[in-house]
Amino acid sequence: MFLEYFDVKRTDWSPQTVATMLSRLQQSGYQGLTIDVHGLLERFVQPRADRTLDASLTGAEHFTEILIPPAQPRTRIILHRSAQDVARVVVIGRSQHDVHTSMTAVKMHLEHALGAKLKDAITDENGRAGINRFRRDVLPVLGLLGEGRPSGLRHPDGASLLKSLRQQPAIRGKPTVLTSRVGALAPDRPAEQTRDALEQLAADGVVERWNVVMCREGGQWLAVSTNADQVKAFMASNVACPHCGRRVSDEQTDTAYRLGEDGQSYLGDNRWMADLVETTLRKLGVEAVTVQPGGKTLDGAACYHGAVLLFRAREGVPSAADAKALRDDARKVESKDLRAHAILVSDQPVPDEVKATGITVVGGVGALEPALAEVLNSARLANLQTLLPPVLHPVAVSLSDLLPAEQPQTVAAS
Repeated sequence: MFLEYFDVKRTDWSPQTVATMLSRLQQSGYQGLTIDVHGLLERFVQPRADRTLDASLTGAEHFTEILIPPAQPRTRIILHRSAQDVARVVVIGRSQHDVHTSMTAVKMHLEHALGAKLKDAITDENGRAGINRFRRDVLPVLGLLGEGRPSGLRHPDGASLLKSLRQQPAIRGKPTVLTSRVGALAPDRPAEQTRDALEQLAADGVVERWNVVMCREGGQWLAVSTNADQVKAFMASNVACPHCGRRVSDEQTDTAYRLGEDGQSYLGDNRWMADLVETTLRKLGVEAVTVQPGGKTLDGAACYHGAVLLFRAREGVPSAADAKALRDDARKVESKDLRAHAILVSDQPVPDEVKATGITVVGGVGALEPALAEVLNSARLANLQTLLPPVLHPVAVSLSDLLPAEQPQTVAAS
């Protein structure tokens, strides 16, 4: 389940204003519970000329409406007055795309019905106020500053590729892979995508890029250079290969990618794990993520639907002490009246004593995305409870209107 919401503040939320909005949405194909209930009540109420929709809404200070968009029958839009001068719109659906599409459409209809742009009237949208508080009040307490990837990697799969590159045979002291063999780094994707990613990592300075001349028969390296023009000049010479005797101009060329010093450092201080957590969170729709690997108790934090997510990423088997320290940081956040969720991520199976600490633990990189998706879904559900009213108030009808009408008395002529 996914959701988006916004709050609109204005002085006029009269029954007439609300009725205008609902009528506009009904004319645009939206199905509304309030409108349906209003039609149903016409079977019971006494005939009255003034029994319009806005008359039914009179007295509904905590009015709530539930709508179904015309093109998305599995999506729900909930409109209610969360305060005297604030109306809240919540869109709930099965996918983020459906929710965002419905939210965009309902904003357009509300602007038309209200006769004004919503931009200046929106006081909060998708928890922006909470994100500002997270950056201002929570991050300093946790000792985290700034946002974004500390490594400077621009490719989302850079961390996993560097780890795979580290496992390749070393040539002149550094793990190296040829373009013709890059498919081994990421067997689940086309080799061309992997090559493009390595080119990006080379541009970021964490991978070294060599131009290589190789013996066509034995595969021995004859010359290497980071400068392509130098390799071209070498191949234009009359030099012969010492292994097969051919002129070097007839030999094979390739590109080698080597794990550079910055790449070694990136993997050595555990930044790749923290980067992987951040990349996965952003992939799942979390915008406010701060990563600062190498801390004593945590490597980063995020804010999502009012919840603060604290995570520790460890290469190797984590200890119960790691989990307890992370749990203490979560309690520190909860003391500020915020929901907190502690997540310990490891690339190895997690011992039972770590699981017993009561925090979320992820054992293995392959389990990271499903585990984070479950955490985020729980955060959305918890936030939804704070966004919706506890009781549904669709219409207000006087009970006297539901009583049967008296038959007019007639007087017989004498």
